[in-house]
Amino acid sequence: MRSKLMEALTPQEWEELLQEKDGELKVVLRELADVKYALDQSTILAITDHRGIILRANEQFCRISKYSRSELIGQDHRLLNSGHHPKSFFKQMWKCIGSGQVWRGEICNRAKDGSLYWVDTTIVPFVDTKGKIYQYVSIRNDITARKHMEEEVRKSEELYRLIAENTSDIISIVNAEGDFLYLSPAHKAVFDHDVPDERFHNLFEWIVEDDRDIMAFAIQHTYSTRKEYTVECRIQTSRKETIWTESKINPIVDELGNVSKLLFVTRDITDRKQSEELIHHLAYHDALTDLPNRRMYTQHLSREIMQAKRFQSNLAVLFLDLDRFKDVNDSFGHDVGDLLLVEAANRLKACLRPTDVVARLGGDEFTVLLSQLADREEAAALANQIMEALQRPFILQDHSFNVSCSIGIALYPQDGDNADDLLKRADTALYTVKSRGKNGYDFFDPTMEAKSLERILMENELRKAIEQEQFQIYYQPKIDIATDTLTGMEALVRWVHPELGVIPPNRFIPIAEETGMIIALGEWILRQACRQNKIWHDQGYLLKVSVNLSARQIYQKDLVEMIKQILAETELAAEWLELEITESIFVKMEEATAVLQQIRDIGIHISIDDFGTGYSSFSYIKSLPVDTIKIDASFIRDIHHNQESQAIVKAIVTIAQSLNMNVIAEGIELNDQAAALQQNGCDHGQGYLFSRPLATDDFERYLRKDQVS
Repeated sequence: MRSKLMEALTPQEWEELLQEKDGELKVVLRELADVKYALDQSTILAITDHRGIILRANEQFCRISKYSRSELIGQDHRLLNSGHHPKSFFKQMWKCIGSGQVWRGEICNRAKDGSLYWVDTTIVPFVDTKGKIYQYVSIRNDITARKHMEEEVRKSEELYRLIAENTSDIISIVNAEGDFLYLSPAHKAVFDHDVPDERFHNLFEWIVEDDRDIMAFAIQHTYSTRKEYTVECRIQTSRKETIWTESKINPIVDELGNVSKLLFVTRDITDRKQSEELIHHLAYHDALTDLPNRRMYTQHLSREIMQAKRFQSNLAVLFLDLDRFKDVNDSFGHDVGDLLLVEAANRLKACLRPTDVVARLGGDEFTVLLSQLADREEAAALANQIMEALQRPFILQDHSFNVSCSIGIALYPQDGDNADDLLKRADTALYTVKSRGKNGYDFFDPTMEAKSLERILMENELRKAIEQEQFQIYYQPKIDIATDTLTGMEALVRWVHPELGVIPPNRFIPIAEETGMIIALGEWILRQACRQNKIWHDQGYLLKVSVNLSARQIYQKDLVEMIKQILAETELAAEWLELEITESIFVKMEEATAVLQQIRDIGIHISIDDFGTGYSSFSYIKSLPVDTIKIDASFIRDIHHNQESQAIVKAIVTIAQSLNMNVIAEGIELNDQAAALQQNGCDHGQGYLFSRPLATDDFERYLRKDQVS
């Protein structure tokens, strides 16, 4: 065939043909060289014989294995064995390529320096004309980075799985309809349901019917706003028990930016809600008698006044206290006095109609609201009925007591058109009855508001006392009960009159409050306390001093600037000052909160004094700029043997801890009280058990003694 072709072509044609074929061959060779170069730059290539001995290795192979070409040629791939794969892995690979089939897989190799790397591998067997394999070509790509990423993802998934399956919080994923897409095992422990539970596929099936609209709104709100939302609702367990839950809902966004589902982190807050309810009840009720307290009574009175204005009806406010109650307390102790108050409260309630309200304002003071009053005589009749009920003997702890009461009466609308005025004028009428000899009642008359000579004299003397600085600051230690160490002190003012001697605060502080003299007096107290504390700091006693701040002071315009000025003058750092306020300031909630926040921004600590006796409620406390809650002494007096007092203290401590607030108890007088406080979570306190209030020199000796001990 070839000879015939050569005979058919002239020499010149034959030469042209050879040149054409040579050009095509050069093009093919150049293309093959380009492919080889591209492969060398991006792919690991190796050629082995039929036994697996490396015959050729490209630069990429050398680079990733960190062996030179001379170190690789003549070796087999056992040189690179990392030990990661079992023998069965390679046995299966050799079985595949030995049969002439292409093998693909991922292999973990070990480089010369000991580091591991991963390669995506394809091994192609080459067969000769006799059907025998004479070599293998291995094509590998470095996938080390991808494998590391996969491992990190795996570890992250494992970590989140462990968290989800072992946390006490309940983790779930739901869609817009509330269907469960994922449910963590914590559901079983909390809700007493199996996971998965065939009876429950939807979140709403668990929720108490009255709360389902709340949850529906929360889901819709999270979908529409794409922001986290927190919702509280009640859930019924399989045992038909109702528990409170708090769920934080977070949107899960898909690759298109749309909310595809929701992540719920849910926890059981039943204990917290019960504590809140107890605190709420405490805020509105007297702890001893369980009657409404001043705050609840004032709110109810204000509502009744609005109703009376609307329907042009009449009301009566009766203000009363027990005569000779102090004698019972002094002679038989506070325990018997408390029993007397409880029994008196029960007798008062028995005198009233269902529409009337009786409240305890504190001590032995009670007030009654007589609504839908027909005439003045009806109020007088109720006053007589109450007096008769309280004059009957009280039999308490094998003792018989006879007490009476004094009652002042104010009428709506003639004596006032708001709650404060009616209470004030009923109190004025009560004061008149007591000044006449007690055991009676009287209606308010405008002439009663004229000040008595004693009051005028006291007011004049107080004004002179402030000008002449007839006051001393006493300091009562605050103690860490667990370690019996001093943690701070409260500054308490005493009036040392040059003729009358020491006048107790309960006699002059109310006058100072009413007349506005408390502004000047309070500034003097604050300056003296800061100055003295700085002296003690310079002596090495780094303690925080607490100073009482009256409600009148809170609303003075330049309060914050005055405090800053005193700190600058005395050079006392703000962190060593604590201001104690009473719950009564929260009548003007928003205004008080703004002022307290400014004070707190300076670095000064804020404490609520006498907690539980006034206006507080949990809903207020958790939004206030407050650092410490002081439990009133009335809850401490019988804590060592009264379970209700223990429950109240424990609830206060629980709420305070959840809000990152400190707790301190006041009025500790017995070791048993201190022990009961510790058992219920309160580790700080003050009271006569540790020390009475001390004059400056005596407190300084106390400091030196504490340092030595």
